[in-house]
Amino acid sequence: MKHLPIMAMQAATAGVLLASCTMQAQNNYTVSIPAPSGSDGTMAYLVDWDSGASIDSMIVTSDTIRFKGNVADPFLGRIFLGGVRGPILVVEQGDITLNENGEAAGTPLNDRQNELTGRFSAMVKELRALDTSDSIQARRAEELSAEIDALPATFYKENASNPVGLYWFLQDAYEMSLDAIRAETARNPYLAASPKVKSVMDAAEKRLKTGPGARYLDFSVPYDGKLQKLSDYVKPGRYTLVDFWASWCGPCMRQAKVIKELYNRFHDRGLDVVGVAVWDEPQATLGAIETHGLAWPNIIDAQTVPTDLYGINAIPCIILIDPEGKIVSRDKQGQDLIDDVEKAMDGFTPAVPEVSQAPAAAIDTAAIF
Repeated sequence: MKHLPIMAMQAATAGVLLASCTMQAQNNYTVSIPAPSGSDGTMAYLVDWDSGASIDSMIVTSDTIRFKGNVADPFLGRIFLGGVRGPILVVEQGDITLNENGEAAGTPLNDRQNELTGRFSAMVKELRALDTSDSIQARRAEELSAEIDALPATFYKENASNPVGLYWFLQDAYEMSLDAIRAETARNPYLAASPKVKSVMDAAEKRLKTGPGARYLDFSVPYDGKLQKLSDYVKPGRYTLVDFWASWCGPCMRQAKVIKELYNRFHDRGLDVVGVAVWDEPQATLGAIETHGLAWPNIIDAQTVPTDLYGINAIPCIILIDPEGKIVSRDKQGQDLIDDVEKAMDGFTPAVPEVSQAPAAAIDTAAIF
């Protein structure tokens, strides 16, 4: 065999390396989505849904938003348009197209996710169509509800090591115990590496530390030149119902009616209420307070300070604190909340604290964090 001169070999090798680098740099995925009417000039982002990292961005200049790039391992992405959260999809190799309903298709994992979501939605639709006043349909509704509740776990197990499985695991994770999440992450390294799963575990740990039997944790947030502290409103010798809420939250507004009923019944008997507005704009909060006639004090513009502290991942979150500063009820709504307050107030006689008396003692979180 005739040997190539050294310079020729080096040139040939450089050519191979250059070709290899060029191939690695080539885009291997595209994400295309119809641009909503009137979105010209708006910033669009593709974000890693799990980590929150920004992957790509563009200014909308046509009727199609298109992202492109290079991906080695599939991951869950989310589209943001003008700061508004859009659909979740699997970013993987191939041409991914989202329709006007936010459904992604064209690649294996996105097609699989569509199939699973379709099954889930069809069962929910069937459940909503049932007339539960009919005994036969009521039995079917009970069976169907149990089947729907089991679907996320089934879908996760079928896709345990890919983004589809991660998505469905997280549908259940917020309601799982800390021990259950720990056990599953120990079995599945893919879950253990997820920032969102780690965040859910952290929140579960904080919920344990701020559940019934624990002393409440104080916090402070500034607003309008003043420092607002939870301990300013938790008075010794009285019960305090703390409502973490937001103006845009429909369930929060529904529970406000329940809280208003409890406030009217028990305020003169030793029950105080304080609202804590989280994840909301101050003006929207103030408007909702006036519109819904919330007669109790509210801590404004708390954002994520208390929700991070208490491990709150959904609102409303309602906590009942006893006269000694101990939490006696948490995460109850509707009749369950009414039952807990009635039990606490049954036969209770409020102490009458002196003006100089300090608020009920809270744990000083500054010494912890």
